[in-house]
Amino acid sequence: MKLSQVLIILFICVVSTSTMYSQVSKDFGTTGNTSKNPKHIRNDKDHKNKRLTHWIKNDSKGLLIGNACMNEVTHSMGFEYVVQIKGQPGNRHEFGRFMNNLGAKTAILFKNGPFWKFKLNRKRKECRELTGDHLG
Repeated sequence: MKLSQVLIILFICVVSTSTMYSQVSKDFGTTGNTSKNPKHIRNDKDHKNKRLTHWIKNDSKGLLIGNACMNEVTHSMGFEYVVQIKGQPGNRHEFGRFMNNLGAKTAILFKNGPFWKFKLNRKRKECRELTGDHLG
């Protein structure tokens, strides 16, 4: 290689590296976990509570309503049972209840997968054993 070619290559290397910038400081984003003097102030705002789907039942047999473990399971799956006894005021008629439950089960299917009923029954059995609730 000629000296002129070497000088041109050296010049290109020097010019290309001189235009690169590096990060000057790291003052942004310090939190209580990364610094003793955090600059980031946490914004604790109220988060929306998720809307639970209502599954209407005529009878409370086997639902374990009032059992804290079972309430936690159903809420984590995105629904809760609503008991509407036939003949009581505010009760939906058969078709209205069927349509509501069809929509509720479809929503539960999309949220929890196709085997959600097996998961629910397994969790119900576990909750029943943990709390000793063998009556309801």
